[in-house]
Amino acid sequence: MQSKWLLLLPQVALFSVISLQLAPRVADCSNNTTIRCIDEEREALLSFKQSLVDEHGFLSSWGSEDNKSDCCEWIGVYCRNKTHHVYALDLQDGSLKLKGTILSPSLRKLQHLTYLDLSDNDFSGIPIADFIGSLSSKLRHLDLGWAGFAGSVPPQLGNLSNLQYLNLGYNDLLSVGNLLHWLYHLSSLRYLHLGHNNLSNSNDWPLVVYKLSSLTTLILEGCDLPPFFPSADDPLHLNSSKSLEFLDLSENNLTSSVYPWLFNVSSNLVELGLSSNLLQGSIPDAFEHMVSLQTLFLYSNELEGGIPKFFGNMCCLNELVLCSNQLTGQLFEFIQNLSCGCAKNSLESLDLSANAVTGPIPELGGLSSLKSLYLGGNRLNGTINQSLGRMYKLEKLSLGGNSLTGVISEDFFSNTSNLKNQIDWLDISNTGISDTIPDWFWDLSRKKLSFLNLSNNQIKGKLPDLSLRFDTY
Repeated sequence: MQSKWLLLLPQVALFSVISLQLAPRVADCSNNTTIRCIDEEREALLSFKQSLVDEHGFLSSWGSEDNKSDCCEWIGVYCRNKTHHVYALDLQDGSLKLKGTILSPSLRKLQHLTYLDLSDNDFSGIPIADFIGSLSSKLRHLDLGWAGFAGSVPPQLGNLSNLQYLNLGYNDLLSVGNLLHWLYHLSSLRYLHLGHNNLSNSNDWPLVVYKLSSLTTLILEGCDLPPFFPSADDPLHLNSSKSLEFLDLSENNLTSSVYPWLFNVSSNLVELGLSSNLLQGSIPDAFEHMVSLQTLFLYSNELEGGIPKFFGNMCCLNELVLCSNQLTGQLFEFIQNLSCGCAKNSLESLDLSANAVTGPIPELGGLSSLKSLYLGGNRLNGTINQSLGRMYKLEKLSLGGNSLTGVISEDFFSNTSNLKNQIDWLDISNTGISDTIPDWFWDLSRKKLSFLNLSNNQIKGKLPDLSLRFDTY
């Protein structure tokens, strides 16, 4: 799930669990020529630079010349104000990627390092060096995501016993054994991102949550996880995690056999990603007991049957994505359930597109908190309900690809004119428009509108020149 998650990539809220921020450098006003950098640490950094290919000059401030001798002033290097020891090394830069084939182990000399970020670089398929596991015992934050690493995950990473944040996502790593073989010792870990690596041999992945009791975020998206079939020896009888809040298991071909584990894994889940799996049958009622859930991604599965009533009673629900399934039933009934429950006060994004939901578009005014509504690609009929015009917060609307009929006249646009300052994504293709479009409608593109689809209608009149406002197709 792209996060869409957390997609995923790390959100600001998730960084807060580390309670480590890169402090700004503070100038020494008493003596501007004072060199704060510790010689041994400067040499270690220069040695590490020598093992990198810096095609864009990202590390041009690193050098042994007199005017570059203070490593505490180098790009990406952070020193303690009192001790002058290097405590953080942040070499992430999406536009100026570093490269390298053999990384120097000189970083081991940075004995006070607590933060290391080598993410979003291009290390051309080299393995993660074993020496990473022998870095400072004080290391709390390690980010190697999107860096082009390949090969097996070195078990030496388990030596970093004080790690709270570990991101190995979006590499080409292969776990040749059980995850707990090296994760077991990382008892302080709060954030773990292993997404888009090959964990097909890691049969113990469901046990990670139970062993890492401090974990708040677990991302295993696109990991080719092996099927999970609970046995009598699995700890499903244990108390669920009190800490886990964010869980992403998208793109793993998981089947409904994962449900017994899933519904016991945590009592405090806030965000759950199960998209692009092989979940079948109806949506289980057990989701109702995830009372803290704010975001639920179930798109691109094989779910069928009606949309459960209990979603209306999930008082924290903010985003519900059920698109690309085989869900059926009347849209009216589902909207009524949402409008009558506490979810109407919290729900901001609803995506039911690409299902088999039927009926006319009902009164929607009860969902006044909605900012995004996707109903395209269903079997809806009738005309567009005028209540859309009273949804003052609506920014994204998709109704295309249904069987809507009738004439959408200028009266409709007049009644919905309060949307024109808010809407930024609009798909009303194949919605039976058979009249002229009022002039003010085209002014949307001068404001927020970034996407517009009016195809497969019978629009009359002369269209304005939109080439300067949109990329037209």
